[in-house]
Amino acid sequence: MIKINGLEKNFSSFSLKIDELYIEEGERVAVIGPNGSGKSTLLRLIAGIIKPDSGIVKIKENSTVGYEPQTPYCFKCNAEKNIRLGADQNEDIQQIMERCMLSDLKDKPPSKLSGGEKQRMCFARMIAGKYDLLLLDEPMSAADIETTRALEEYLVEVCENGNKTLLISTHLPRQVLNVATKVLILNNGEVSEYCGVSDLKAPKSEFGRKFIDQWRL
Repeated sequence: MIKINGLEKNFSSFSLKIDELYIEEGERVAVIGPNGSGKSTLLRLIAGIIKPDSGIVKIKENSTVGYEPQTPYCFKCNAEKNIRLGADQNEDIQQIMERCMLSDLKDKPPSKLSGGEKQRMCFARMIAGKYDLLLLDEPMSAADIETTRALEEYLVEVCENGNKTLLISTHLPRQVLNVATKVLILNNGEVSEYCGVSDLKAPKSEFGRKFIDQWRL
């Protein structure tokens, strides 16, 4: 689904370098790492929002890509219309809004929504779109525990039923277990680990070890 070779993206105080990475179709990959490790940069490179300085990012031909940034992007129309703007015409928008706990907010403009509600609206727009690849950058960071769990279940359901490939950046250890089939650990702009979630037993990086310790609690 995604092939990366010799990728390099340089900023004034940070560089992302990935020699080789292959993500198979239908995988659900949690991208984790310290702040500034390159998680958002990687998602933006795959989405084509920014270009690498060298190397290639190749996505399966004719694949459709949906990208949700950390900061929700909202149009000025109400919540329902926001979701419909990105929707496939065959999708049941009312059901999507219900699953994302937005039914009571459908007539509200973004200016009347909280940060978490805006996030859910943008998440619903991603679900409603006909995307083969979903790139979600901490899409549930403003949600409470119960809401997060419900959205995680829905996301897995959508990906499995539609054979969608998912990359989701997260700081939540439990979310890795609930959503992902594989985990990609970035550290100092490089891949320190890429494996199945169940195979992640002895991470190479200090961050990875601390992360594992959190979900063992």
